[in-house]
Amino acid sequence: EPYLRGRDIYRYGYQWANLWLIGTFPALRLNIEDYPALKQYFLNNFDIRQLEQSGKKYPNLGFNARAKTQNKWFETQIIATYYTEFSKEKVIWSEIVTKAQFCYDADGFYIEATAFFMTGEHIKYLAGVLNSKAGEFVFKRFYAGGGLGKSGYRYKKIYLLQVPVPPVSTDPIAVQHIEELVDKITEQKKQNLNANTSSLEKEIDQLVYKLYGFSSEEIAYIETYCKAQNV
Repeated sequence: EPYLRGRDIYRYGYQWANLWLIGTFPALRLNIEDYPALKQYFLNNFDIRQLEQSGKKYPNLGFNARAKTQNKWFETQIIATYYTEFSKEKVIWSEIVTKAQFCYDADGFYIEATAFFMTGEHIKYLAGVLNSKAGEFVFKRFYAGGGLGKSGYRYKKIYLLQVPVPPVSTDPIAVQHIEELVDKITEQKKQNLNANTSSLEKEIDQLVYKLYGFSSEEIAYIETYCKAQNV
């Protein structure tokens, strides 16, 4: 399966480095004999004792077996019953960033440990809110992880769960408009990652301000804050 690293994920877009993941999850109940090319790849590139999940030590060989599990030698260490979630539409993002970099994905990418993803309903709407100036401001106000200096912030689940996102029922028409704008931005970023989508993003900003119910004074404060943060 194609996968993205944290460094490959940008605001509303990604740059795939042509990397692939061999997902031999135990939950798939694969028979390695049905995949002779894959079996041969493993055996050509690794000592089978290194792949076995026995926990054995081989100091004379310069390697150890993987940690002991009940999984087969060609399978991953984790069961990963959630692997079907990757094929769903989702929002993906890098863990450590200087500003919000959420990307809508409907192409079934897997991600590695320096990135996160979430699935569910109104995913495009969530991407729009979290990438907006208001969304970023609210996140940083509720953020409990402490700044990382020039490295930015950690967008981990524990912190995102604290962010109050306006319910879809607040204004379904505005939500639909945000989703349409996210579609447009995403399509432009697919064609050119450096495409200037600032005008569309400003439209999202205004819609999100309205959903949060911010006053003109509060909006001015957030705009000033985000400008100082180079958002």
